[in-house]
Amino acid sequence: MFDRDKLPRPVKTNLGIVCHAFPPAWQERHAMFGRRVEFGKKQETLGGLKDAVRPAPDADGAAPAFHKKQWDDPRIGPMLRDAGFVPDDAGSVVPTADNRLAVFAAANQRLQARTKSFNRDMTARHGHCHALPFLVIDHKIWDGPHGTFLYAQMDLIGYDEWNVIMLAADPQTTETCGLAGHPGFLPAVTQAMTEHVIAWEAQHNALLKTFGITASGGSDISREQYETEKDTLRREIIDKAGWMKLRIIEDLLRKS
Repeated sequence: MFDRDKLPRPVKTNLGIVCHAFPPAWQERHAMFGRRVEFGKKQETLGGLKDAVRPAPDADGAAPAFHKKQWDDPRIGPMLRDAGFVPDDAGSVVPTADNRLAVFAAANQRLQARTKSFNRDMTARHGHCHALPFLVIDHKIWDGPHGTFLYAQMDLIGYDEWNVIMLAADPQTTETCGLAGHPGFLPAVTQAMTEHVIAWEAQHNALLKTFGITASGGSDISREQYETEKDTLRREIIDKAGWMKLRIIEDLLRKS
């Protein structure tokens, strides 16, 4: 279980952030997808406005979530204002790639600091601890076509505590600290969480469609209702990750 060839090694993600990844030979044996996709390449949109082209960033580096033509449209503009959006409001702005890079880099630094603190505290208590973080929703998902939904729509960062388990990087850590051994990569977990993320994204798209349906004259929900439903979905994602943590640890300990 603790073959060093299977443990993560420091590399840069598509965001340019240094994190732990796996040897090429190991990745080839456990490849889940046929092609590499760029982090954040897919863009999410609002209901009936999904085919609209986003404008270029302004002088502050922020791109409005809705194009000026949409604000000026006699049907769409009033709908956006009635829903509570305004052109200069932070809620009407989507993050640029540079902004996301800074957010993820800071989150990764916090994770490294938490890992060092965890190992230091556990070593003080048990005499030895070499733990490494394991992401429940892993880099393949964040770097894949559904990553944008998680960080741009749900405001989630994969390096934060809700998505991280500390696992033993060597047998001595398991023996002294009682931590499950780090598996490197769990294809079954990646597949299961990918399916969950796809379902959550579809649920959110349906919510956006309901929210934006007034553009074609149908019924609508208020922005307050939308934010409430979105927060409920976000909590569901976090809770599922927490449930998966317990299942992963139980399975790893049972196999060790």
